[in-house]
Amino acid sequence: MKTIVKLFTGVSLIGLIYSCNKEDKLNYTLQNYDTFEPGVIDDWIVKNLTDPYNIEVVYRYQRNMHDINKNISPPDESKVIPQMEIVKNGFLEVYNKIGGTTFIKTFTPKQFALFGSGDYDPDGSVKGGTADGGRRITLYGLNGIDEHNPNSLIGNLQVIHHEFTHILNQNRFIPVDFEKVCVGDYYSNWTAQENDEKTARGLGFITPYARKSVGEDFAETLSHLIVQGQLFYDSYAYESGETAQPKFGQKEVIVRDYMIKHFNIDVTQLQMEFQRVMEEQYKSTAFQFPTLIARNQVGWLDWDIRNSWSISKPISAKQKEVLNPILDGLGEYTTKSLQFRFVSPKKAVLYITFGDDPKLAAAYDFTIIQHADGTTSFALAEEQGKDNPFGENAYEYATESWVASDVQPLINYFEEANFELGWHTPLKDVSPLEYLKFVDFKDVNDPNAMMLGQITARKY
Repeated sequence: MKTIVKLFTGVSLIGLIYSCNKEDKLNYTLQNYDTFEPGVIDDWIVKNLTDPYNIEVVYRYQRNMHDINKNISPPDESKVIPQMEIVKNGFLEVYNKIGGTTFIKTFTPKQFALFGSGDYDPDGSVKGGTADGGRRITLYGLNGIDEHNPNSLIGNLQVIHHEFTHILNQNRFIPVDFEKVCVGDYYSNWTAQENDEKTARGLGFITPYARKSVGEDFAETLSHLIVQGQLFYDSYAYESGETAQPKFGQKEVIVRDYMIKHFNIDVTQLQMEFQRVMEEQYKSTAFQFPTLIARNQVGWLDWDIRNSWSISKPISAKQKEVLNPILDGLGEYTTKSLQFRFVSPKKAVLYITFGDDPKLAAAYDFTIIQHADGTTSFALAEEQGKDNPFGENAYEYATESWVASDVQPLINYFEEANFELGWHTPLKDVSPLEYLKFVDFKDVNDPNAMMLGQITARKY
């Protein structure tokens, strides 16, 4: 019985071997279902990015280029060229002009990977982009971009400049002094409820995300300085509190020194070029003076035309007429300073100090009225000292006849005038030393009348 079983098994194996060696013809044709052929998008990329910058753009979906545990959608192809135009205009050409050809060819990312939706994390945060290995920037959320809305572009370019800063840091390390500014305050669980904006800025961080690590803090600082602008940064620092403001200043100094030392790039020139691109190519009004007032990003105007800044500047006869009575002295006191301080989008304060006692000051509240035609007027507020930031004495002295009589010519002029507010020197002509420094109040009804002031940062 055992012999029969073995014999049958052997015959079966021979048949199996024969079957495996038999060549059966399969009626099947292998086909490549990827019918992609380069088109208009690819031609644009080659012409505008690959040839001049040696940059590849991956916009056809590649799952291996994002976290494989997440579902992230491919980009809408109609958004690819607009997105990469934004990259080209607001990032590559800005750095190319200021940093030079060698810089941009050496440090620019060689690949951009594009995805349509955001990269959502379990903690509720959303990544706008990542920088990988010093050579690739991945951008998410492409489908939500509005290339016709300058405000939408600001957020998009914030991500790009942030991620590029990481690439710079991978080539030149962050100075050790940067971490010391906020040592002990970094918080890897940055999305935790306790790390809200108020807490983060009170510790000296430009965003809650900046608390995540030294690298994120450095990238957030530089990208905000470039994209949001200097006056945004200065006002944010001031409003963060007396303890935090110096920390913002220290970080800025370190970031600026880092860019000069390692790349010979002046951050102010980056800011100027970025503003030029946004205004000329995207019609942004974000850096215009009335917009900055509306966003409460303007500090104080020095109107003391006795100071050295006024020597080389045209001071109109009207400005002398309304300011000299104040600057010539109040009563028996010498006038020490004269400032027009913007304290909110709707309120400004004329602030005058006199005499040797720092408590001697007079304050006058003005309501800021921005008109539909883009002009601005200022009216003496009916209620003085509301939400008083200057101390009761400043409003009491303002009612003294020997003070009020000298201030009255300026009040009268403001009551009747309407102004166009703007930068004294156009962006195309201004030097880095005078960038965002001098402002004109041009009288709409009198082309020869103008109030010129120097912007000074707010301080405690």
